[in-house]
Order: sequence, then structure tokens, then C-alpha cells
Amino acid sequence: MARISKKQSEQPLMPTPMGLLDVDGAAAWFGVSRAKLFELMHEEGFPVIIIPKNNIRFDPNSLYRWALERQVNGRYVA
Repeated sequence: MARISKKQSEQPLMPTPMGLLDVDGAAAWFGVSRAKLFELMHEEGFPVIIIPKNNIRFDPNSLYRWALERQVNGRYVA
């Protein structure tokens, strides 16, 4: 069972608009292709929900938190 870090548990949740997203919905949410989404899924800490029979779902709250943790201010350095 996955543990929720203290940092994660302290952050307020935004309302989930319509429940969990599928791969296409998550890719659209990020504004990337399905291929790019699968690349992101290989990053450590990327929030993925695996449902039996190989169904992948995403919680918009978790995607938002993940994205905010990578937010940078100032100059972009590749």
C-alpha cells in the first residue's frame, strides 16, 4: 500500500471535476501526446492509478500536485 507523505497530506485537495481521467484525458489535461504521457509515467513519483486488467487512471488532484512540484520561476534551463 502506498504511503502519503506529510507534505502531500498537508496540501488541500481541489475538487475533482468528473472523477478519474483515462490516458487520453490525462494527456489532454497536460496538453501532450499519449506518447509523451507514457514518457512522463516513467518518471519517479508520477501519479498513476492501476486498476486490475491493465486499466490506467489518473486523479486530477494528483496530476496538479505533481505539476506544481515541477513549477519553476525565473529562467527556464533545459
